[in-house]
Amino acid sequence: MSLHEISAKLRDGYRVVRTVLILSLVGMVAEFLFAYLTGSMILYTDFVHWAIDASLEFMTMIALYLVSKTLKRFSWGILYLESFLILLTSISIISVYIISFVEYVNNIVLNGGNTKVTTVNPFLSLVTLAGGFLTFYAFLILRKEYAKTRLEILKSEYIHALIDIAASAIASIGVVVTALTRSPSVELLTIVAGLFFALHSIANVIEDSVKSIIGVEGDKELKYDIMSEISGLENVRIKNVDVRKIGSFYIVTVDLYVDPSATLLELNKLRTRIIKLCRGISEMIYHVDVVFRPDPEKYKSIKKAKSRKGRKREQIS
Repeated sequence: MSLHEISAKLRDGYRVVRTVLILSLVGMVAEFLFAYLTGSMILYTDFVHWAIDASLEFMTMIALYLVSKTLKRFSWGILYLESFLILLTSISIISVYIISFVEYVNNIVLNGGNTKVTTVNPFLSLVTLAGGFLTFYAFLILRKEYAKTRLEILKSEYIHALIDIAASAIASIGVVVTALTRSPSVELLTIVAGLFFALHSIANVIEDSVKSIIGVEGDKELKYDIMSEISGLENVRIKNVDVRKIGSFYIVTVDLYVDPSATLLELNKLRTRIIKLCRGISEMIYHVDVVFRPDPEKYKSIKKAKSRKGRKREQIS
């Protein structure tokens, strides 16, 4: 597969995740508006879940955009900043929610059987059902794109969408049953279930953000395979191979010593060959940075050869 085809696949993945992010933002805004207008804690919990999922999708979208630039250096600085901001935002959202949740539980404990539910309209289930349909549509387009591109990151996304569909169904049933029975226990149970899904998402955000920020080293066996393949190339000497995992895929940096007399055309061909070689080892390698350095050993030998030629000319003259 050519670099152009690889880049095209990654750009397609980026565009699909961008579409999914837009769907999530629509669902998030709708949930927030109805939660704010009605005061329903079930909808408020669902909004938090949407917001955290949107953060995850934004991280995935940015990562795919960066790795799609196959002929450019990977922008680690942008990834670090984005990961930090998303982590900070997600923790802030869940922290504010936990304060409201604790107050809600305290109210139940203090009032006991006299506690009034916050979800009294069964038609609010239409909001959560609409969110479920948006998620189902996201699942369909993610699965279709995965079948086309075989990008594993899209598979992870559509599996997550399936989990979110289940969360939407539970929230919808909880809204209807709570509104009809006015049972605080049913409402609390539904909220706890929604909180479980939200915490599952926040755990993914924290894991991906921390891995991106601290730069968790990837598969050592994969690194060995890459070094073994590159060591077989002529006129190169390996300085370092760095394999880092970002979410479900890998970013590879290959640092090489090359002949100082090599031309730009030769280096460009070598770079393309190494990128294809790495992608051939694993399809989970989405981006390869190749760094060339003048080989100090060959540089010294060239310098000595020039020095000898200079002395010979002096002797002749």
